[in-house]
Amino acid sequence: MSNNLNIREINLAYKKDLKEFIDLPWSIYKDDPHWVPPLKMAVKDLLNINKHPFYQTATVKAWIVEKDKTVVGRIMSINNHAYNKYQNSKVGFFGFYEAIDDAQVSALLLKTVEDSLKKEGMTSIQGPMNPGTNYECGMLVDKYDDAPQIMMTYNPAYYNTQLTHLGYAKTMDLLAYNVDANFTMPKIIMDIAERTEKKSKVTFRTLNLKKWNSELDIMFAIYNSAWEANWGFVPMTKDEFYHTAKDLKSIVDPSLVHFALVEGVEAGFILTLPDLNQVFKTIPSGHLSPSALYKILTAKKRMNRVRVITMGIKKEFRKMGLETLLYKHNHIAIKKNPLIKNIEMSWILESNLEMNKPLIRMGGEAYKRYRIYEKGL
Repeated sequence: MSNNLNIREINLAYKKDLKEFIDLPWSIYKDDPHWVPPLKMAVKDLLNINKHPFYQTATVKAWIVEKDKTVVGRIMSINNHAYNKYQNSKVGFFGFYEAIDDAQVSALLLKTVEDSLKKEGMTSIQGPMNPGTNYECGMLVDKYDDAPQIMMTYNPAYYNTQLTHLGYAKTMDLLAYNVDANFTMPKIIMDIAERTEKKSKVTFRTLNLKKWNSELDIMFAIYNSAWEANWGFVPMTKDEFYHTAKDLKSIVDPSLVHFALVEGVEAGFILTLPDLNQVFKTIPSGHLSPSALYKILTAKKRMNRVRVITMGIKKEFRKMGLETLLYKHNHIAIKKNPLIKNIEMSWILESNLEMNKPLIRMGGEAYKRYRIYEKGL
């Protein structure tokens, strides 16, 4: 190992350490035209180990690597107790990985995390998780010539080379589908939707911002029920769900959030968000200045992409065809906005055929792939 490299465990509760950890990507991606700078205040919130609810059920450690006293790499180890209890496993995770194109730097970062997690009793390591599957996760393995959509990851191609050279292999791929907003809904989906509406007492409504908290209660219950059997899933606590959703109220378009009700009971929902990354890309500093805030508040006039971020049906209402109805109503709402040209549906587990098949039928192309890597400890 080069003697001019130094790895240092940091305390994310210390302002100086946190700043070094957060600021590194601006150096890594300074010449990359497709990287989207995050808002630093949002990153600070996510890394607030004393206040963010995620850390109530997880233990984390963070390190930075310096080369000639310049920060050139960072990483976090994550012992997600809630995940391992739910999945009955001993899996540790790494996240928030960033590094220069230097094999010694990547080896030092990953080896440090592996050793730490092994001491904590973990038998394997997966990642990247930032910090879990309910947040940004996965490493982009193709389509590096397009900026990521809101709440999706982005990284240089050499990250994958670094991981595979260190013995990491694919455990699961997450797919992002791109669909032309003006596509024609396939007849088979329309037929299923019509039969479902006829035989079931199904009604629909959009999000009511005036009842935000009660709407979150409904989405929380559906979310944890809908995803409970999915690979890599861990239920969110109510505090965690509310905390994660708190910033959505100011950016969500109520007309793009649909609930399906069976005999008056909310059985499922679909959530589509405007691609605010198109705005964040114009805020290179990552600071929420008055001009940046103005850009965000007036963003609807500049965004031509949306992302279907989640769709879920409660366990007891599955196999009714409700998903086809949600697709139908969501698509009708999207088409009412002539500015929207593209829809991204992400992410979808590559193994989830029930989700992949209808997206392909709608003309969707799995145009991006995000990989979760794993290695035995």
